[in-house]
Amino acid sequence: MTLRRRDGDDQYHHLIELAGVAGAGKSTLLRAMMERNGNFRPFPPPSKANYLAFLLKMYLRWLPFYLKNFRNSRWFTLQEIRNMGYLETWLSYNRSKARNGQNLYVLDPGSVHWLSSLQAYGPPITKHPHFQSWWKNKFDQWSSGLTAIIWCDAPEEVCLQRVLSRDEWHEIKEMSINSALSEIRCYQDFYEQIIPEMTSHHAIRLFHFRTDQISTQQMVDQIFSDANLWNKIAQSPAKGGVSQ
Repeated sequence: MTLRRRDGDDQYHHLIELAGVAGAGKSTLLRAMMERNGNFRPFPPPSKANYLAFLLKMYLRWLPFYLKNFRNSRWFTLQEIRNMGYLETWLSYNRSKARNGQNLYVLDPGSVHWLSSLQAYGPPITKHPHFQSWWKNKFDQWSSGLTAIIWCDAPEEVCLQRVLSRDEWHEIKEMSINSALSEIRCYQDFYEQIIPEMTSHHAIRLFHFRTDQISTQQMVDQIFSDANLWNKIAQSPAKGGVSQ
């Protein structure tokens, strides 16, 4: 089957975004979704060559403005430039792959995290109306491009304990407990602002799970039994059908 969405003349794979702070249970849920239905796949990032045009455009647009108005403050970090690149390039990349794809692509992290990170921790230039206009444009583009958001949530103490119990490295492992909890709370606060705003103005199916109160299997069952989501996918212009 080929899953596509039409927005004007544009074609898309269906994009489902997993949102939630570190330790909220996103990776566990994605693995369970993939086991239930093989058409679910992590979004395949573009090659580095896809970012060259963005980098040129980004530096031409923002570096002169930064040097003129913000040179006494810091420039974007490498991760912030990457987040801007993801916001700029991944939707168009998704369109280019929609002609021959077979999957429901799942983003983790995705636009909610990238947008929140720039708002919460970006340099002073990100507070300027020029940058806020760019940010709002990306917000609108991604809100229009997503099929669903699956929001995994849990108390910050639970999330931190989950991260600390893993073998994998994570940046918050290098923070003090108070600093780590503060960062988790900060992202949770931004998610609570951004996600409702996205879903209130666009036809995005929203699932909001408290992962400390519901099992992974119960979340998967709710997702795969949700008629609104699957009707939305089935009604998109596509070749073939959609199986659950």
